[in-house]
Amino acid sequence: MSERSDTELVLTALADGDDAMSARDEIIHRYHQKVYGFLHQLTGRKEDAEDLTQDTFLLALRKLKTFKADRDLLPWLFTIARRTAISQWRKSKPTSPLFDSDHPSIESNKPHDAVALWKIAKDKLKPDEFTALWMHYQEDLPLKEVARVLHKSTTHAKVIVYRARKRLGKELTLTKDAWLPGQQVNLTSS
Repeated sequence: MSERSDTELVLTALADGDDAMSARDEIIHRYHQKVYGFLHQLTGRKEDAEDLTQDTFLLALRKLKTFKADRDLLPWLFTIARRTAISQWRKSKPTSPLFDSDHPSIESNKPHDAVALWKIAKDKLKPDEFTALWMHYQEDLPLKEVARVLHKSTTHAKVIVYRARKRLGKELTLTKDAWLPGQQVNLTSS
């Protein structure tokens, strides 16, 4: 994979020819796992996440000309992924919620406490709160980018993260090896 910036990739992908196809492939290759991971956490189902990831990239490549070159590509892709998931959920009129908590984490190679924490977070938080925490702490997006994905102001995104951490803190306690529900831990500082 080349070291081209997102902006260079997008500009190349918008052109015609073999370089454009190569740039599109590189965009997909560079961000596929992150988008898939986000959608898997969001939906709780591998098959849905795979389908939605494909839909996300198809839509993103069709709408590439709307990408603003002064921004990062990943938050833009997360926005498309989130909207695609919500749109699919509304179309299918499911009998279960979009945020299904009864699935194994795709992060099985991470320590047990992180897996337990994300499962509890998904169970206890509102969808926007979970999404904000996931993007900020798991994907290392700055709050400004989280705000763009959620279509909120940066201040509102900070409030969402603060409240989510506070709510989650009421549900958890940190022990040596795992997060346990029902006991308190202070997550509101840092």
